Amino acid sequence: MWITPGIKRSSSHKNKLYKKWVCTRDPLDEKEYKNYLKVFKRVSLAAQMIYYKEKFDIRINTTKQPD
Repeated sequence: MWITPGIKRSSSHKNKLYKKWVCTRDPLDEKEYKNYLKVFKRVSLAAQMIYYKEKFDIRINTTKQPD
């Protein structure tokens, strides 16, 4: 799976920041959450791309090759 323990922890932290922002409606909390969300999206997308790239690279030569 492409979801690593680090991504799980980051997701949990992101959710806590969101809950804090929703409860307080403080602009500083909103900014902190949105900045963390940008980083989280970038990291999780990179992890997903690496995972699937490795999966496809393993399977690259398994199909029948033309003569």
